[in-house]
Amino acid sequence: MRKVLLLLLPFMFLIAANVSGSNSAFSLTQVRTLPTFEKSSPSPIVSTPRPELDESEQINDLRFGVVSDIHVRSIDSVAQNKFLQMLSEMEKLKVSDLVINGDLGDGMPQDYTTLEKLTRRQNNGPKIYYTIGNHEFYKAYHNPITNAWSPETFPNGETDDAALSRFLDFTKRSKVYYDKYLKSYHFIFLGSEKSAITDQTYGDRAYLSEEQLGWLESKLKENYSPGKPIFVFLHQPLLKLGSTLNRPDFVIQADRLREILNQFPEVIFFTGHIHRQLKLPTTILKEEFIMVNSSSVALPRDVNGQALPNQSEGLVVEVVENKVSIKGRDFLSKTWIPEMQYKL
Repeated sequence: MRKVLLLLLPFMFLIAANVSGSNSAFSLTQVRTLPTFEKSSPSPIVSTPRPELDESEQINDLRFGVVSDIHVRSIDSVAQNKFLQMLSEMEKLKVSDLVINGDLGDGMPQDYTTLEKLTRRQNNGPKIYYTIGNHEFYKAYHNPITNAWSPETFPNGETDDAALSRFLDFTKRSKVYYDKYLKSYHFIFLGSEKSAITDQTYGDRAYLSEEQLGWLESKLKENYSPGKPIFVFLHQPLLKLGSTLNRPDFVIQADRLREILNQFPEVIFFTGHIHRQLKLPTTILKEEFIMVNSSSVALPRDVNGQALPNQSEGLVVEVVENKVSIKGRDFLSKTWIPEMQYKL
């Protein structure tokens, strides 16, 4: 069992929390009234079923996909097939842009080679934007000669610089954080710059430098327009686990990141990492901004952390005149997830 994984962390701590950020620029169709606990805790948002997207309709503004935790390894044909099915579905749904929000493989050179070959099979697929996940640093857990899983010899001669270089070479980026405008909407991509290779106390948490956080704050102010959504992506979720669980956030600089994001109620913050299935009521959480979990293409998990091998999930987001609709998709059954249909 890979002890370094955080996929089995309990998620039920988020079921009850306080509704904050009532002055948000976004309104939600329904919000459940809950008892008040810690002010800093987010509160679940109750979804309201929406009509299915008409796959032939013309989209005036923007339709994009968000998935994470595809875990495409060169030795895992199941994950590879799920990834191809996801790409096929996104193409069928006329998704023009796709964010893959971390955990592409295990950071091995052959994983990147496999992923590149799979993406080339889609002639008319969406343009893909990547963020870095904790598994992009996982070559450090593999024996450098045999490639076998070998955590007892961690870091196996690996460095953070080497892991970052492989990711940046694959994505053709100069840094793990960058931004993009899609049809005038601002997309901001964040990423961990260090891992347990540098400091084992980091574990699988994201490390965001002060340089990156300062850049984020300036980018959020760039072309800022009240009421216009801003889409921010980071593999690790920004969750307050609470003192009773005696566990840290998934982001080392969590307080600073919250401080920045709380200034912008227009932010919709997409994350992955925990693999939790989209039907759960904690998929979308609200602080001053909105946080959205994107489950996993390779292996969603239920509320207890149990694997759901017959499922493969992700999100389709539609933006029309600053109004945002988010729908969950099961790529294997090729159906929408009724519990995961929101209008913001």
